[in-house]
Amino acid sequence: MPRTCRHAFALMTLTLTLAAPLAARTVLDHPWCGTRPSLFAAQAAIHNDHQRRQIESRSQTGSLVQTERVGDVAVLVDDGSFLVQPNPLDLGSFAIQYTPQKKGGYVASASSAVVEDNLGERISLSDDDSRQLKLPKKLRFRFFGKVQTRLFVHSDGNLTFSSADAASTARDLARLISGPPRIAPFFSDLDPESATGDGGVYVLISDKKVVVTWRDVPEFGGSNRNTFQTVLYSDGRITFAFGALQASEAVVGLAPGNGGSVQLIDYTAALPSSVFKSGLAERFATTRSFDHLAVARAFFREFADVYDHLIVFLDFPLSLEGAFAFESTVKNDVRGIGQPVFDNTAQAGSHGRLRSFVQMGTLSRYPDNPETELLGTNSTLDVLGQEAGHRWLSFLFFVDGNGAPSNSLLGRDESHWSFCHNSLASDMEGNEWQESAGNRFTSVGATSRYSPLDQYAMGLIGPGDVPPFYLVGDCVSPSAAPAVGAIIQGPRIDVTIDQILAAEGPRVPDFRKAPHAFDMAFILVGEAGRFPSDESIAKVDRIRAAWETYFAAVTDGNGAVRTELKTRH
Repeated sequence: MPRTCRHAFALMTLTLTLAAPLAARTVLDHPWCGTRPSLFAAQAAIHNDHQRRQIESRSQTGSLVQTERVGDVAVLVDDGSFLVQPNPLDLGSFAIQYTPQKKGGYVASASSAVVEDNLGERISLSDDDSRQLKLPKKLRFRFFGKVQTRLFVHSDGNLTFSSADAASTARDLARLISGPPRIAPFFSDLDPESATGDGGVYVLISDKKVVVTWRDVPEFGGSNRNTFQTVLYSDGRITFAFGALQASEAVVGLAPGNGGSVQLIDYTAALPSSVFKSGLAERFATTRSFDHLAVARAFFREFADVYDHLIVFLDFPLSLEGAFAFESTVKNDVRGIGQPVFDNTAQAGSHGRLRSFVQMGTLSRYPDNPETELLGTNSTLDVLGQEAGHRWLSFLFFVDGNGAPSNSLLGRDESHWSFCHNSLASDMEGNEWQESAGNRFTSVGATSRYSPLDQYAMGLIGPGDVPPFYLVGDCVSPSAAPAVGAIIQGPRIDVTIDQILAAEGPRVPDFRKAPHAFDMAFILVGEAGRFPSDESIAKVDRIRAAWETYFAAVTDGNGAVRTELKTRH
């Protein structure tokens, strides 16, 4: 799956004075863009589990999704296929064992283990923190077949190998399977620093086992208490034992890391005897979630498979697990843009054409005028510009002056441009900077176009049409959101397209063979039994029509979007 994008977009509202350093600004977290490369694998797992549960309960005997074409808007009304019901936490005083197999993978089973009394030493962990531990040479603990020599204990109820991952982004299924190899007895937003009395995180290490215990650890900002323990044995077995659990949302499982597939299971039901060679987990939630792949598959049952992007709005309120909107890349066949080649179209119901699924979320949050700003510097069209742009952007490295690959152009989760990148006000973030004396730069524009570098990656222009650009070095906060009027200081670092080509290789296909026009279908999803109103359909249609004009303008006339809706017959 794609190399680096693992972002949950944190919109930051910046309050600053002329002389205020970037790090001193007031920041308001507002997660809204949840695009990550592991997202599709997580969506596929949720879809497969949802379909299995429907079949087992006999609630789904065939598709009853109401589908209508209203002008160039596809209206889909749920029949139970789209909404995934809550999964209440039921692991209190329960235990699980994972047994490694000779040919790789694990078998999961219920266990009689209990939380051990000998907890060892309490370690100091603050919120979103980790502690590296060296494993004894005699232990030789193997995880998915690989001997591990060091372990990272995280405040958020999980362990990783190879590297730490203590970010404050979503503790969800997509993050479980991305990044480093992970053991997650209770992956949730926990804060050991707020534990009282004997509460906290404890570690006991010997040549035979490693015991890590979270004792009476509350959720961040809460007063509840959660006790659980994981034991890693020298023979490769892993156990999770749970005491009292008062949190309501978590992910529990194992993942070999660096993406890949994951299978959802129900730990307290009859567990399968099959060997899991990829990620396995159970996802606990108190709110409904959405089966995005079910929407794509329902769409393609009625409409032609001729679309590069599906753009989806919801006509009812629904949390997207902390995101406001996101993009999930379904297929990439482009080389030289920092992403591997892969094809998941069959799982989305397409026969190879679909490239991207854009979930814009609840329609009512968007203004009636799609050009009105609603999130920082972003209008509805700017939000759509970023989400649709994630099919190609922003993942580019460059070879720096020392001859080494550099990710300094990148900001949040290496899937957006850095705040300090002079991106010429790209929809993919960064800013348009104006340079003044003393290595001082002022932001004069944000989120209003696709830059020449963007258009190169999109296949709209050739490398010779990308002028030199720059970033500001010593960037204090590369992940900050765009902000007009921001002031930073640092050395100017000039970058050329040749440095991009040296790191990524040429774009294949190049702009002479790549498409310059893209077909995008606009979909409005209604809740079961409620066909969307004429006003909602008209609102989506206004966004659709404005998007065609907007896309042509922000690509300097080099690109075009077609949104005509076509049925299968």
